[in-house]
Amino acid sequence: MKKGRQDSPDPHQSGEREPSPVIARQLTGDLWCIGCGYNLRGLSIRELCPECGVPVRATILGVVDPMAAELAPIRHPRLVGAGLLLWVVGFFVAVVAVALMRGAEIGRELLSIRWWPGWAPLIGTAGLVVSGLGAAVALIRPHARIRRLSAVRAALGVAAYIPLTLIYFEIYARLDRTSPAPFLSPGPTEVDRSLLRLGMFVFVALGILALREHTRALAMRSVVVRTGRVDRQSLTALLASFGVAAGGDLLHVIASLMGGGGTDLVATVGTVLQAVGSVLVVVGVSNIVIDAVRLWPVIVRPGVGLGDVLEGNREKTLRTGD
Repeated sequence: MKKGRQDSPDPHQSGEREPSPVIARQLTGDLWCIGCGYNLRGLSIRELCPECGVPVRATILGVVDPMAAELAPIRHPRLVGAGLLLWVVGFFVAVVAVALMRGAEIGRELLSIRWWPGWAPLIGTAGLVVSGLGAAVALIRPHARIRRLSAVRAALGVAAYIPLTLIYFEIYARLDRTSPAPFLSPGPTEVDRSLLRLGMFVFVALGILALREHTRALAMRSVVVRTGRVDRQSLTALLASFGVAAGGDLLHVIASLMGGGGTDLVATVGTVLQAVGSVLVVVGVSNIVIDAVRLWPVIVRPGVGLGDVLEGNREKTLRTGD
């Protein structure tokens, strides 16, 4: 009785799978272990890191981006990365400058603290200028696949920095000097101040909406963002925070047009909304700064794809011409 075929059962009939030829290949590109930083080049993905014992496949899952080959290359990655940081840090400086002025005002009016950051309006204005320049460098056309219409829209968002900066300077460097307590007791400048702040909100909204598409495209270059393994601060949420503060300014304008006993109540609610919105803006911008810092290495260094580390994939790419 012949046994030849019985000794070698068909793996498809027995339910077993043959090992993938790609899996059996060695890593031909540099790949550093996520556990200890050891270069895993030359190992099979079936093996463990010889230094710390972390499986090679765990590093591949954590580091390799399956979409790396599909992402459009950034022509000047360090310039774009630096521009992105300047964009968010400059805006953060402008927001913090206002927070310092309001904090000093509250301390002076309620706690008799005489400190006043007279330099804050100029620093904040300079922050907006830097932020606008960073946006122009990083967000108008970060790579060649950006459509012309999208680039024009982003350019309009950058142009919104011009009136935004002028209004910011007018409010905090000029108008606020005419009132000892522009937030708690603005006096006759209240309506003018609220109207200017509403105008500032319009240009902030225009800038965020116009630049949002390109900022999302840069953020999605991070595999951990794209796969949902890390939270990302939304520009839409930041815009909503600005909207809360703008709602307070709108109530101040409405209160100035009203008569009767309800005026003080409306103005008080407006002040509360301004305070809450301002706190949310500071928190939101802080989180976006953190996100931008995390994106820096993703932007300045191309993503690692399977074809960069697996011999089988690299050979297949060379054969197909993809």
